[in-house]
Amino acid sequence: MKFDHPLTREQQHLVEQNISLIHWTIWKYIDVKEEICGLAYDDLHQEGALALCYAAATYLPGGAQFKTYAITVIRNHLLDHCRRIAAQLKNVPTCSLDTPPCEDRPPPVREAEVAQDDSEQWVSAIYVAQLLEHGKRHYSGVAKLGVEALELKIKGYSGADIARLYHTKPNHVGAWIARAAEKFRQDAISADLLSQMGFEKGA
Repeated sequence: MKFDHPLTREQQHLVEQNISLIHWTIWKYIDVKEEICGLAYDDLHQEGALALCYAAATYLPGGAQFKTYAITVIRNHLLDHCRRIAAQLKNVPTCSLDTPPCEDRPPPVREAEVAQDDSEQWVSAIYVAQLLEHGKRHYSGVAKLGVEALELKIKGYSGADIARLYHTKPNHVGAWIARAAEKFRQDAISADLLSQMGFEKGA
């Protein structure tokens, strides 16, 4: 986002009074990755500041509260920003920079493969975080329980662990996850994220 329009005094006041919304939105919706340029906290905060200025400049009193409007603008911009970073990572060069290739010596394939694997893991992590966040915000009932269970699975919890946390049976947890997976494939936004992760709808 490029924002170079001057703000009025009232709009500047809105930004100053609501600067904490940037940190809150990052904490609530975004998976910070300090190892990745563009996804470190400082990078995300800078992008969030631009989005907050845009929110202040485009806010129309009389509708939703400014905080509600600003959080939506910041969140959507940061998610778009994360998708752009993910797309860039997909196209990152994988040749080793330590050993430039010569005419009679091919580039070190092993190092290239490792670099490619690492970038693909980061891309997948970004899409998975977005997928789960979308499910937690928009699903309810069994499907939302399934999204929460999936998130715990990714963190290393077993089905039995999750069942104990929710005071239920492991087979119930499996049913929740199956329902969440079904919702993901039926949901246009989730299906698009799955497609970008390499999963075809209905697979």
